[in-house]
Amino acid sequence: MTMSALQAALLTDDYIRDGVVKLPAALSPSQLAGLAAAFDWSVANPSPAAQHLFPQPGTIFYQDLFNTLSWPRYVDAIAATDIPEIMAALWGCDDVWFFFEQVFLKQGGQSRRTPWHQDTSYFPIDGSHNVVLWISLDPVSKADSLEFVRGSHKGPLYNGSSFAAEDDTAPLYAGDALPRLPDVEAGRSRWDIVSWAVEPGDIIAFHPSTLHGGAATLPGNRRRTLSLRFFGNDAVYVERPQVSPDSGVGFNREAGDSRDISDFCRDLKAGDSFRHPDFAHLRRAS
Repeated sequence: MTMSALQAALLTDDYIRDGVVKLPAALSPSQLAGLAAAFDWSVANPSPAAQHLFPQPGTIFYQDLFNTLSWPRYVDAIAATDIPEIMAALWGCDDVWFFFEQVFLKQGGQSRRTPWHQDTSYFPIDGSHNVVLWISLDPVSKADSLEFVRGSHKGPLYNGSSFAAEDDTAPLYAGDALPRLPDVEAGRSRWDIVSWAVEPGDIIAFHPSTLHGGAATLPGNRRRTLSLRFFGNDAVYVERPQVSPDSGVGFNREAGDSRDISDFCRDLKAGDSFRHPDFAHLRRAS
């Protein structure tokens, strides 16, 4: 039996307080298979933004995101699940839109852990009705899972990590508009860190402002994870600082057919409702 919207609603207070909750058995095997097929298509058809992070011999740390050509596959797969109803219940709102997908593939030798960061720093959207659904297609132990700092979605919002190999806190943006990331990993005992073991079908739901980081993948292991992002009624457009020229992070397209996030925000001003007709409106107020 998969998780119902009513069960999700019982976790609303936890989500508001902690910025992260586990949704056990939220997907049936057939629903997960539909999402896995979309994941496989993404890996086989990378966008111009696809990256191999922290390249090391014998390891893979691959990510891709906002491949608009993949969206029909994800929207169809999501429509076969209870995700839109679960999100509405978790937020306590009426409308749910699909924002975009992000795929990760880690395998091979000892891969580097994902630096601690907040997703909100990277994208021009804010509001309480924002969520990332972290879905692993493989079993993951608690020690190897994504980790979160409980309550960190309440602020402050830090500068993004530029994913520099030598410094996890190296800033994404030039200037001091956002404070530099703290070195969470160097002082773990000072933070309220939580993680869960997951099985295929489980979902970890977190607000994108929640500090999080991923454990390294050990030799012989493979971790395929899919992050699906959604927004609701109160999501608004915000302007972000200019990306530092020294940053290795870049989401702008230089080739191909897929559009960049900025193409969806050209007519928006700070504080406007975050909307675009090409973001699939998965659940509407009755």
